[in-house]
Amino acid sequence: MIVQAVDHAVARAEAALARLEGRRDAVAARIAELTRDVELAKGRLVVKDEVETFIEAVHGSASRRSLSAFETLLTALVQEVLPGEKPVALDLSTERGLASLDVCVRRPDGTLEDVLEDNGGALTNVVGMALRLIAVVKADVARFLALDEADCWIAPDRVSSFYRVLEDGAARLGVQCLAVSHHDLSQFSGTFHIARIAGEPASGVEVQSSDPSAAWDDAQPGLRFIRLVNVQAYQDATLRLSPGVNALIGPNNRGKSTFIRALRAVFYGEARDSLVRAGAKAALVEIGVAGNRILRFTRQPRRSPVNIWSLHEADGAIVEKAGMRYETGGRAVPDWVADLIRIRKVEDLDVHIAHQKFPVFLLGETPSRRSAVLSIGQEAGYIRDMLVIHRERCRRDNDLVRNGERELIALGETLDGLRELDRLKEKLSVARERSKDLKSSAAHLDKLRHGASLLADLGFRLDKAKRRAAITATLPAAERLADLTRMVERSRERERVGRNVIQLSRQLARSHARLAALQDMPQAVPVLDNTAPAQSTLKRIDDLRKAAAIAQSRIATIDEGLIAIRSEMERFIAETGGICPTCGSPVRPETLLDQHAHSSQSTVPSERLTA
Repeated sequence: MIVQAVDHAVARAEAALARLEGRRDAVAARIAELTRDVELAKGRLVVKDEVETFIEAVHGSASRRSLSAFETLLTALVQEVLPGEKPVALDLSTERGLASLDVCVRRPDGTLEDVLEDNGGALTNVVGMALRLIAVVKADVARFLALDEADCWIAPDRVSSFYRVLEDGAARLGVQCLAVSHHDLSQFSGTFHIARIAGEPASGVEVQSSDPSAAWDDAQPGLRFIRLVNVQAYQDATLRLSPGVNALIGPNNRGKSTFIRALRAVFYGEARDSLVRAGAKAALVEIGVAGNRILRFTRQPRRSPVNIWSLHEADGAIVEKAGMRYETGGRAVPDWVADLIRIRKVEDLDVHIAHQKFPVFLLGETPSRRSAVLSIGQEAGYIRDMLVIHRERCRRDNDLVRNGERELIALGETLDGLRELDRLKEKLSVARERSKDLKSSAAHLDKLRHGASLLADLGFRLDKAKRRAAITATLPAAERLADLTRMVERSRERERVGRNVIQLSRQLARSHARLAALQDMPQAVPVLDNTAPAQSTLKRIDDLRKAAAIAQSRIATIDEGLIAIRSEMERFIAETGGICPTCGSPVRPETLLDQHAHSSQSTVPSERLTA
């Protein structure tokens, strides 16, 4: 028990030491990490003012550079269409923390005048068209633009310049355009894809154009065609589109704007029952998109849902992907339409599809909305955010330096208190070795105690044998004993013969009975069906025989062990000079473990012999 207690105490001490070593390593790692962080924070604080000055300088430079680029672009577009017009000027300011943009023109004296309020419709249209192109690119949406009679305020002799600017801008920016006009635009540019309206609304109109499908790549974004079925004057008409600039031309009041209204219905949800052709049950708009798929919109008056959007494969099957079926009904445009086609309103403004009756784009909006849609001032906003982040980081650095140095002092004191762990580890190693020696001595002592117990048992048996010898000495003479033995033998023989006779007579009776029974049995001897019980019995007898042999072998081994133990005890007594190592009394091998017998050299007490 003492050895086990010592082992347990040492194990607990080792576990506690391991935990303290882990704590020491963690403290050292934290000190190294915190020291590095504090040093970096101090380094950042040293250059705090220089960084803030640099960010403010970049802020001003970005604002000036952004404004200058847009002013140059807008001025070039305006003067291309309207020669001699005043240059465009952008006035960027801040209102309530938001970038605000005013679109003006600069007078010769340097003063500014508002484009919308102080100028004519021609300038307004040109600037609005340019702003749409910029917004489509800057807003990160689909590069598609549909203009409905955008040239209505342009002088006829300047219409060609207007569309030349549109064509050049669309080509440079990669924007697909659909321009609806009553002018014959085919005379202005040979690169336009021209579609013409033919027929009368009363009898039905159709669209005539060439097939530009060879110009498309299957994965290329853009609208391949717009098909109208039972939409106002169109029974079934398809407007095919090319990747570049497309023009839909024809006389007034022939249904050119119907395609614009159909696009606004599909992508903005601006659909009314008047879209349905008279006498038809539903209006259908199909738009070809990338991957040979078709976006379908159906308007069903007095039905629920009134509008249905669906996406179809080339074979007509509705697209299903990742467990989602692309078919939705309701009044609002589904999110998946805006996510897939990426034609949506930006800041609640119809950037992609212009309305004929509201040709002015963005100029009538608030200055902050203009800045947000065109992303002008965002770079400056980002830089202002950088400045705010820098100041916040400097504040955190100050806190880190102040609190980190305090923590470093506390951690240093903790680490100093753990520096004795190595010395404690050495002492614990010595204690572990002593524990092993103690365990070995205890095991040897247990072995000696066991041997002494065996010797005491042998002494008891020897005394018992002596008593038997003494009793044997009082027996009669050998001749008399031999006679008695022979008489007992004869008596036992007679008894044995009698038992045999009785047993044989019983066996004879059973044999007669068997014979009588066998006489009635058939001549042929039946074959045993199952000999397993007999074989099992034979195996059991053989196992018992082997077990007996093993037991005899073990008994012989035990006897040899007893002899060795007796020799060991005698050697131990001889080494101690016949003195007990515990109490110092004279002792013999037989009485080594019996403390009551250490004071005398007598044999085992009579009570033990009697027992």
